[in-house]
Amino acid sequence: MAVERKVYVLYTGGTFGMKKDDKGKLAPQTLDVIKDFIIRHTILYERKPGESDEDVWNRIVTPDGLITLYHQLAEDDPKAKSQKYKVLYRMDSLPTPIDSSNVTPKDWSDMAERIKEHMCVYDGFVIIHGTDTMAYTSSALSFILGKIYKPVIVTGAQMPIFHPRTDGLDNFVGSMLMAGYFCDREMLHQVMLYDLNKLYQGNRVVKFDCDSFSVFDSPDVFPIASLETTIKLYKHKMVEPIFPPSLKSKAFTRTETPQVRILRFFPGITENYVRGILVGADGVILETYGSGNVPDVAWLKECLTEADKRGVLMLNCTQVYRGTVLPIYATFEAHVIPGYDITPEAAMTKMIWVLNSDFNPETKRKILKHSLYGESCAPSYCPPNVEPGQKGEREQTPE
Repeated sequence: MAVERKVYVLYTGGTFGMKKDDKGKLAPQTLDVIKDFIIRHTILYERKPGESDEDVWNRIVTPDGLITLYHQLAEDDPKAKSQKYKVLYRMDSLPTPIDSSNVTPKDWSDMAERIKEHMCVYDGFVIIHGTDTMAYTSSALSFILGKIYKPVIVTGAQMPIFHPRTDGLDNFVGSMLMAGYFCDREMLHQVMLYDLNKLYQGNRVVKFDCDSFSVFDSPDVFPIASLETTIKLYKHKMVEPIFPPSLKSKAFTRTETPQVRILRFFPGITENYVRGILVGADGVILETYGSGNVPDVAWLKECLTEADKRGVLMLNCTQVYRGTVLPIYATFEAHVIPGYDITPEAAMTKMIWVLNSDFNPETKRKILKHSLYGESCAPSYCPPNVEPGQKGEREQTPE
């Protein structure tokens, strides 16, 4: 008897599910239209001699709406092939699909809640999302969900699945393969992002190209997996995060988002400009030169010191593509926290998550100084009264 694995697919919007309308503009399609298209694509590979489309449809779609994933994918996993895995998936969607440029922290919470609601029923999760803010969502979910026992993969497309040259179907199939057939690999029990045959750690990615099918990259860490003619998992190149024992994941508040702002430095930056960003902020992401350097002027140190006294949390990230911010420059004296090699997307979402938490101010600063879920090369977070290196709790109990 085949071993069944189940994957929950959440469609949130984005180019993946769009089609041109009568005016030639891309418009989001309903979940039923998208599901129908994917099932018909599956039929191309699942048809047996003498079967009609209806015959195949009835065979691969269960009475309660679960869809059978392409059987041929089992050949990519020797374990799945030998144990005759069968992967079934259910497609769901947000009430109203959204363009990713309209995504807010509330939407991150909604996505996380959907995953938590189904965590005990499904073995893996795939979120279909627009590429513009996908790196923010994958980063945010890593903090909200914390340590999980199952893979959560965010993916999308540069061209709609209804276009003959789409990258969407490849991204969907690759994500489903990893979330379904490879769901029991412990190294995949985290939030990830899938793009063009590469599986990345979700809080380590940036969007670096909007014209290519190769949209995302992970500047400072190696991909988790590569899906070429053979599938390679790079466990030996991973730095496994230590999940803190006393931290429980917290969703973003739904009523109010903290005032988190970005202060990007540039030649000729003025005091008025800096003060305008710092005043009224709860948290600020500084995008500085090189390894964390800023102009050596008295007014800047004064601005940062005053903000620190007001309780503003400040995290220093480099504005270059690859590199590490070190606690060696003047910003460190003003209690600006070095972000090491954290991406701007992960820095922003981590800051929002921390500010929405009920931790005391000292703990919030300590969390920002350390790596919680592998988001940077900073020292791993170790709560008070816990020995360094002690393994953390996981959010769900294995079935």
